[in-house]
Amino acid sequence: MSEIPFNTLVIFVWGSYLAVFALALAATIFASRARRASKRPFMCLTNAYTAVTLALFLTDKELGPSVMTAVLFWVAGYILYGLLCLCSNRKAAAKQISEQVVMTGAAPIQPAVRTAREQPAAAQAPAAKNNVRLEHAVAVTDKLLMKNLSKTDRQDLEKLKNTLAVLQIKGTLTPTEAEILNENFNALLKLMAKYNV
Repeated sequence: MSEIPFNTLVIFVWGSYLAVFALALAATIFASRARRASKRPFMCLTNAYTAVTLALFLTDKELGPSVMTAVLFWVAGYILYGLLCLCSNRKAAAKQISEQVVMTGAAPIQPAVRTAREQPAAAQAPAAKNNVRLEHAVAVTDKLLMKNLSKTDRQDLEKLKNTLAVLQIKGTLTPTEAEILNENFNALLKLMAKYNV
């Protein structure tokens, strides 16, 4: 190691850190699993690389400049960590908005307001029947949320509850929304069977 030039070592250490960041950023943008994953390991990696930077600079520089360089590296690393979290949250928020648009049948830019007169009578699901079913489903989701659920089941159930709340507010449903409602009821029935509710 002593034969390798100091500048080469710095380029290797910082280059490998930036390569890991670029990989994490690409995964966050393009892979939904990576987007949902915790970004804490990257923060721990930043702390480890800060220690490596300090140790590396102490082999060639005085204590003061070495500490200052390590601190600057740490700050830059935390800015990159923040950027990673920001990309993750923006993507998740955009996905949630698009899901709500599909779920409610509204257009993303200019929602079309349709009156009951404009929609064919056969295309509308009866509001009273749906409200009773929705109220029961919401009560069941509340009971299930009090159970000791797995992490994925809890997340799925919270999404399901939000969907039911949106449909409940809507009242009269289009055929697409009625289909979404039935899919949510089926998912709820599976969870009820799984957790004996």
